[in-house]
Amino acid sequence: MGEESWLLSYADLITNLLLFFVVLLSAANLSKGRMQQIAKSLSGAEMPASLEAIRKDIDARIAAQKLKDLVSTNVTNDGLEIALNSGLVFDSGKAVIRPEMEAIVSSMLKTLEPYGQRYSFAVEGHTDAKPVNAGSAFSSNWDLAAERAIVVRERLEAVGIPRQRVRVEGYADTKPLPPEQLVGLTDEQKNARLRRVVVRIY
Repeated sequence: MGEESWLLSYADLITNLLLFFVVLLSAANLSKGRMQQIAKSLSGAEMPASLEAIRKDIDARIAAQKLKDLVSTNVTNDGLEIALNSGLVFDSGKAVIRPEMEAIVSSMLKTLEPYGQRYSFAVEGHTDAKPVNAGSAFSSNWDLAAERAIVVRERLEAVGIPRQRVRVEGYADTKPLPPEQLVGLTDEQKNARLRRVVVRIY
């Protein structure tokens, strides 16, 4: 029995190593946003340049410029989402930013420039479920969503976000908003919320 006692220590070592790698794997699969939320809950303090801190900065600009109908923000496990109301930024069925909105959109996106080396960015194009009008320059909502996302990506690059840190995603109507965000809205108001371009920082 004494000659085999080393097996107990060996088994303990293997178990500890297994637990160590499980913890490492779990941490590797956590997004920056989730890691920051955990760090805040443990320390009680906001991390410098965290997604929540960026959100507060943008929300302050939204309030100061009275742009609540144009821009909304939300921090999720997937990152900080900055949603632009496509109905206000683009004319119906088009992917050209309205001239009167150019400076406003660029100003909002410029807020993100200091974080261009720290985070990655995804620009998501979304539409409602209505088919594009006959004679439109776009064959489907997929094309429209993707082109609008590309236009906003170009503005991100113009304000100083490195192009290699940005990707474009077109979803058309395949990723609707959660029902609780649409409660009490008319069908037209719901469709307006669904038509959005989201800049996601992660």
